[in-house]
Amino acid sequence: MTLISIAGKDSRRFFGIITTLFVSCSDMLDLRSLRYFWWATGAALAYISLDILCGPPMRYQPINPIWHPAAGLAVFVLMRNGWRALLPLAAAIALSSYAVPVLQGRLAWSIAVGLLPLPGYFAVAYFMRRRLAHGEFLASHKGLITWTAAVALVSLCHGLLYSSAIMSAGAIGVDAWSNTLIRYSVAEIAGIVTFMSIAYCLTDYESRLNFFGRVNNWETLGYISLIALILWIALKQPPKESITYFLLFFPLAWAAARQGMAGAVAATAALEICVTVATFLPDNYASRVPDVQMLVLTLTLSGFLIGIAVDVARRASSELRQSLRLAAAGEMAGALAHELNQPLTALAAYGSACTRLIEREGGNPLLLKTVAAMAAESERASNVLKRLRDFFRTGSTRLERLQLAELIQASATPFHEQARKENIDFTVHDSPAARLLGDRVQLEIVIRNLLANAFQAVSQQPDSQGRKVVIDSGTDGDWIWIRIADNGPGIANKIRARLFEPFISLKSSGMGLGLAISRSIIETHGGTLAIEPSPHGVLKITLPEDKAGHESDNE
Repeated sequence: MTLISIAGKDSRRFFGIITTLFVSCSDMLDLRSLRYFWWATGAALAYISLDILCGPPMRYQPINPIWHPAAGLAVFVLMRNGWRALLPLAAAIALSSYAVPVLQGRLAWSIAVGLLPLPGYFAVAYFMRRRLAHGEFLASHKGLITWTAAVALVSLCHGLLYSSAIMSAGAIGVDAWSNTLIRYSVAEIAGIVTFMSIAYCLTDYESRLNFFGRVNNWETLGYISLIALILWIALKQPPKESITYFLLFFPLAWAAARQGMAGAVAATAALEICVTVATFLPDNYASRVPDVQMLVLTLTLSGFLIGIAVDVARRASSELRQSLRLAAAGEMAGALAHELNQPLTALAAYGSACTRLIEREGGNPLLLKTVAAMAAESERASNVLKRLRDFFRTGSTRLERLQLAELIQASATPFHEQARKENIDFTVHDSPAARLLGDRVQLEIVIRNLLANAFQAVSQQPDSQGRKVVIDSGTDGDWIWIRIADNGPGIANKIRARLFEPFISLKSSGMGLGLAISRSIIETHGGTLAIEPSPHGVLKITLPEDKAGHESDNE
């Protein structure tokens, strides 16, 4: 049966049944939104196209492809959308099985055989969502091996079902059962591993930036051209000449070693596409293609292992450089704190002496107040430097019971005058009667740093749009939270995930240490500092509440 037969009366009846099933199930599941319709239609059409062009290797086609990318698409769609994707995928599999049936003249049996892998696809997708962290299957050897083992197990089960089903239908004999099992399983493993890798690199934001940033060069064109040349030469040779195929390891290793996992994925995609295209060209020894299945899968996994090793080495090198820079910054900060502490202490002493002299001679009260404020700020600056020096050297904190309201009020007080001068609407909401154990100076440093960042962010806003900074707080179970929000331009997506890393800054003149130190201080107190989803800048501090302090007060 060919694709032309779809236009017949039976095909119209079949399409009617599938459409009715789709609409009725959509009504039942309340999924008839326009967005869902177009998403489901696109996924179904993509599956049908891939399945027809590169279907399972035992389909009765002139050429036997070596991979099954439609299986990878099914797993990817199920992983991203869950059970909602089952209906359109089932319809797509049924339509594809109708267009290119496994068994000639046995439509119902062909559709049933086509639907056999769907539960397995869902099982792999569910396993990835529950057991593997975001992108872990391409970021670590453990993740890749775990993911590949799960895919191999499910694909082997599919191969057993597939080969047994078509043998029961009389399409193959007992002698061809094992060969069919191996070819189907390997093709499905290759399809899922390769397609999932490509899809993830193209759909995840951070991975997409990394992927195109690495492969967008002439070197990529070089190894893709080399892959195409090797395949062209290999498929032109008689079947007994097979050594040429092993030369494909060179461009894959080249890509993985030079560009990491991004290069390995690009080279693997090029290899699979080139093989698929080459098998449909005339004058090629197409009978060699099934024999290359295991070789291509082995090359793919080898390239991925090399790519992950290169990426891990690069990340370790980058982290080491950052650690060295951070250590140098810590040493410099400790030295500066030591050098500045003495003049600040002397300044505070001179201020105190001036205060006593003014009081003794009955001087101007305003002058007395100014000198006292100068001495107090000098002493506060000295304490800040001492605590930062202790934190950099030993990571120690001086815990004391703090009232949440007093902590926030003390941290926000210096910003009221700045808000008045810069026409910023600075709001400090009332805080609950909660206590926490913490280092007062270090926590004030964190809150003031976040407030300073918020003030700088809103300063970029025109007066006509208003400038707002809000600090709010509350309790949630055993935790205290402090939220600082502004209506500035927000945090770009490309930097949001790395905002708290050392030497990452939103300011052109910033060193990128403020937020990294702030998070370290909060984590030392047993809390978290995180960005909340918002088009503007919203950062939230979470700290454990000191409920023991409340109990001692009540007693």
